[in-house]
Amino acid sequence: MLLCRRLLPRVHTPIRVYAQQVIGSQIHGKALSRSILANATVQNALPEAADSASNRQVRAAMAMLSATNYDESILDKRRIHSLLVLLRRLGALSELSAANVSRLVKHIVNNPDVDPYDARITDVLLPLFHQPLRQHSVPKGVKSMSYRPPSDVFTAFGLVHKLITFHRDRDALHLFQTLTETYQIPAEAFAETYHTSPKDKNFAFIIRSTLIRACFHWGWYHRALDIVTTTIMTQDSTDAAVTELALSTLHLALHNATHNHFKHCTWLMCHLAKPGNVIIPDGTIRLFYDRAMHVQDGPSAEFFYKYTQFRKTIRRVKYPLPRGRSLTWLMDYLATTSRNVHLARTLAKQVVDEMEPIPLQDRARFVTLAASHGFASSARTLWGRYSVGRDRDVVLGNASLMLRMVSIFSKLINRTKDAIEDSTTSQDKDDGGMTVSSLDERQKQLNDLIQFVERVVRDFRTSKGSLEKISHFDLSSLARAYITLGRVSDGLDMLKVLLGRYEIPDIYDINIAISAIAEFHPRRAAGIMKKMVARGIRPDAVTFGTIIHHAILHGELRLAGYLIGRAQELGCEELSAKTTASLLRASVNVEGAPTSLLKENLQRAWDIIQSGDVSTVVHKPNTGKYCIFASLRLDDPVMAFKFWETLVKGKTEWGDRKQAFQRRLIANMIQRHCQKETLGRDRGRQMLAQLKERRVL
Repeated sequence: MLLCRRLLPRVHTPIRVYAQQVIGSQIHGKALSRSILANATVQNALPEAADSASNRQVRAAMAMLSATNYDESILDKRRIHSLLVLLRRLGALSELSAANVSRLVKHIVNNPDVDPYDARITDVLLPLFHQPLRQHSVPKGVKSMSYRPPSDVFTAFGLVHKLITFHRDRDALHLFQTLTETYQIPAEAFAETYHTSPKDKNFAFIIRSTLIRACFHWGWYHRALDIVTTTIMTQDSTDAAVTELALSTLHLALHNATHNHFKHCTWLMCHLAKPGNVIIPDGTIRLFYDRAMHVQDGPSAEFFYKYTQFRKTIRRVKYPLPRGRSLTWLMDYLATTSRNVHLARTLAKQVVDEMEPIPLQDRARFVTLAASHGFASSARTLWGRYSVGRDRDVVLGNASLMLRMVSIFSKLINRTKDAIEDSTTSQDKDDGGMTVSSLDERQKQLNDLIQFVERVVRDFRTSKGSLEKISHFDLSSLARAYITLGRVSDGLDMLKVLLGRYEIPDIYDINIAISAIAEFHPRRAAGIMKKMVARGIRPDAVTFGTIIHHAILHGELRLAGYLIGRAQELGCEELSAKTTASLLRASVNVEGAPTSLLKENLQRAWDIIQSGDVSTVVHKPNTGKYCIFASLRLDDPVMAFKFWETLVKGKTEWGDRKQAFQRRLIANMIQRHCQKETLGRDRGRQMLAQLKERRVL
């Protein structure tokens, strides 16, 4: 640093002002390493003796500019311009290395923002950058086949565009001519013409359009997109010629887009799709989706598809959907990866309404996606559309699709049945409810749903031929479908076919049978599971979870509690934490249960929570709420406090009304027990202090 100080003259010059800032106020942190770097550069560039103050200024300025090769942020544009002006005034610009000049120009070309100093710096550096370009001529003959332009030529293409933006048309033309004379801009770049109007400012348009075609010749699609997007962004309005150029550039760029610059294409697509006179051709739209799938850029595809669904866009033009494999890919991304259910539903409905063809190999997958995410109407229509014709078995015989259709429509059937029963009950009580016509309509809807889902299963069964030839997976899927629809006997018959073929059922098949039995007889299902364990077959989390779920629904809470303990004994750590939480909530919230059972369940809940072997799903304030109120119903303030301290304290907003109400109830019961002397006063005070509730004990 002392060396840097000795190099600086005692006059107030731009270089001295900058150097003082680096050496002084910015010496801490990053500036320290930058200053050391500049110092080292000076030592390498400086001769043994400096003859004059101007020579010292030159060497220091050169050092500072060279330091920006390693860290561009060390100098802002204003400082760079000041240093360059100083060097030009001292006649020392030629001492800048070609690499330094190229880097400074490249920094300007790559800057997407508008900086007033960019044009000034370009004015100083252009002669130095321009001259060496004459030496880079494209070879002729065989050598031209493997020729790739140097990086300076790539930068020069961008610089021509920048010069036009800076309104330096003469300089832009001069540089453009050099690139043409050295064949860096090939002859074919001039072959294509665009229809222009007098107001198109033909010079700028012709130069830019030629540059873009030259960019495509060399494979510089990123540079071509930069030129087009900057042109559009710097104009108040987009005229027809620029639009035509942008669409042409976009289409060619999409054909060769990589993941790195695909988002540029997305920006240009959305900009052109804005309300106005521009309508992007259908071919470009579909090409965009195809390339999005190719580079696996789901977010860009989602963003553009969402943009095309805006009302203001649809009122002006209706853009096409993806076609072919990209249609199912987008549906899969929206529904599964992005979880944008609204857009996925919109896409499925559009495919239905617009009769968009789904490729043969993707039909089952697309309909499965629609069904598995609850798009029942679209799934049904598409299933019906593709369940006829020569290729119908692709849909009819797909086990995964059949199961998804059975799952969603069985839920609709149960929901419709519940609505009819509720309405019938309301009418019996003279509470209003559905009219007779509405009830008949709902019954017709129920019959239609039942007939449809039965048809799905029947057609699947028919498509597979004889039972002896059906695969193991298809048989187990058929069994599962029958059981889901309540046809338990038919489902078990399918599993008997497996046994008759001497195929050993796997745990998946066993779970199918157990789920069917547990729905009606959870104790019998638990007995079967005991026999499995005795024979060395280890039940999995699904087995336990299924029986526990139905045991809770049947009010068999002791059985459910036993099964949770048994699962832990067998090391079944995969048991769903949500199942455990459901058991806890159900076991402590049983209406009309005897006190002894509630106490037993509450103690079991506490033991499970204290075990530390369950997920955070169990350790939630919502679970704590059920346990607290159960403890209060049992007149046990200590247990209520323990649940509050473990599950609620510090996990909710203290001022929340519901939480304050819980604390107040616990405190009131503590006070009552202390006054009855069934609870020690010291213990009572400790709990009240934690609850921050004041009571007279």
